[in-house]
Amino acid sequence: MENPAPTKPAKPTKPKKPTKPAAPAEAPAEAPAKAEQPATITDEKTERVETPAPEKGTESIDNEASRKDSAAATAATADETHASGFQSMVAFITSPTGERFVVLEIFILTAMTLLIFLLYQKEMKKRVEIEMAMNMIRNIVVGIDSNYKDKDDTPALNCFKPLDFQILAAAQNLSEEMRYLAKRNDQLQKEIDTLTRNLKDGWVIFSNAYYLFSAELRSWMDSQKKCEREGAKLISIETVEEQFFINHQVKGRRKFFWIGLFKDKNENWKWLSGRLPEDEYWVYYSLHDELNHDCTAMTFDCIDTCWIAVECHLQMPYICKKVPNDAWL
Repeated sequence: MENPAPTKPAKPTKPKKPTKPAAPAEAPAEAPAKAEQPATITDEKTERVETPAPEKGTESIDNEASRKDSAAATAATADETHASGFQSMVAFITSPTGERFVVLEIFILTAMTLLIFLLYQKEMKKRVEIEMAMNMIRNIVVGIDSNYKDKDDTPALNCFKPLDFQILAAAQNLSEEMRYLAKRNDQLQKEIDTLTRNLKDGWVIFSNAYYLFSAELRSWMDSQKKCEREGAKLISIETVEEQFFINHQVKGRRKFFWIGLFKDKNENWKWLSGRLPEDEYWVYYSLHDELNHDCTAMTFDCIDTCWIAVECHLQMPYICKKVPNDAWL
């Protein structure tokens, strides 16, 4: 038998050198120093407790992070609200009620568009009519006043030019003059009709007035009222010629007639027109100074002086006189 080979003895291992403990890492330069808070001592046996204060930079960073988180949460909530609102609107539009609402909105918009179009067409038509009217007015004014003949200044549809206002002013003056003449013509026509009717009823024309020698019997006061209803007055004689005309008419009818001469409160004779008589034509036997003889009549039994004072209640015919008014002149 072979003897086993002898094994080599193991080499002794060298003991490892002890490693130096690692130096503690240096704190960052920018990190702020921790502020120490004073310890509170309750009694002699209580240990000193130091409460570390939070770092300044860390506090601001935490606040900013919390704000960002809050803003992000708000934005997410808003997005979810918008999304839910849009989904609600879509759901409403697709519902039968929403479809009817959409149709109604379309109908309203269509009606408003049509109305605006019609108003625009009406306005354009109105402006065209204004232009046509202005041209007609210009032609009329030029036909009356040739100073506007060579001043053609056709207005635009949306404005008037200075000359147009001059033409409008001239046209307005002509229009007012025409209205005045038309009014005067109407008044004159009425007076002509009244005159024609009065002539048929027995009125007599003399000088610039006409007279009615009535056939009915009335008192002096009633005679005055009757003349006023005819648009006249009980006669006031103003000239010698008129006096002779009245004498002639009274003598031809052989009646007594009331005239507008009366005695006022001061016992003075006065015409109804307010004038005092310049000449007096009392008949020789007239009692015009007697009491109660306050009204005057014309007698036919006279030559030139034919006034007679009598009591006002007596019944006799009367003479009305109508003088020209503005329509006659």
